[in-house]
Amino acid sequence: MKKRVLLFTLTAGMMYVALQSNNGGASTNMAAGNRTGSGGGTSNCGGSGCHGGESATVTANIRVDSAGGVEVTKYVAGMTYTVTVTGSHATLSHFGFQFASVSGTGTTQAGTFGTAPAQVANRTVSGINIMEQTAKIVGPLSKQFTWTAPATGVGTISMHLTVNGVNNDGGPSAADLSHNVSKTFTQHIPASVTYVVNKITVSAFPNPATNNLNIQVGNAYSNYSLQVFDGTGRNVMNGQIVANGIGVTNINTSGWSSGMYQVVVADESSREVIQVVKQ
Repeated sequence: MKKRVLLFTLTAGMMYVALQSNNGGASTNMAAGNRTGSGGGTSNCGGSGCHGGESATVTANIRVDSAGGVEVTKYVAGMTYTVTVTGSHATLSHFGFQFASVSGTGTTQAGTFGTAPAQVANRTVSGINIMEQTAKIVGPLSKQFTWTAPATGVGTISMHLTVNGVNNDGGPSAADLSHNVSKTFTQHIPASVTYVVNKITVSAFPNPATNNLNIQVGNAYSNYSLQVFDGTGRNVMNGQIVANGIGVTNINTSGWSSGMYQVVVADESSREVIQVVKQ
């Protein structure tokens, strides 16, 4: 009898640890691993003894913005974007998620993630970086982080998101449901003739600047994102230049430290980088 009690206690303890580890992300459980659908991974959090399976009643969405909140469907090599993942359900109250960005057959990591927000970690599963929850997130799900495209470009990139809605009863349940979505982003490689005709020109004045800096963009016939980086590569400003033929944006630089800065102006078809100096 004592042996049976001991065996039951050990088994219950192991089950408790397994359930708690899944609360902190499926990748912490080797049996669960990658649930994003990338690289041949399972595209939901269902399975025997686990959560319920795929259901479109769980919403899941991926949005990728350039600086200034301009949503994109293409990427420029080396450019940094903001990724927002969201999810919800009419009755399920807590959520987990996994997000991955891959190229090729889905087994190659594409780009790099910035600092993970609260309740989120950047983990690696079979060579793929995955953003996922570190604890159950009270719904609706909405998390945001940066993603930097590969420096040289790798062709089409696919982003995969699985959102898992749970009833917060402390364990896996058939009532817990998940949903997977994916989006593809093509690399912008401008055709030579069109690129020459529509190529933007970027200038800055006064340069060096003291308290104000004007960024002027010629041939600005679409909305452009505006990013500024200091000498350490830290992003100090994000903005937008609205299309009007010649776009001029004034930046208050009074809070900047003295030194060299890079100004990046880009849309889906153009990217220009200039250097400015703050005195």
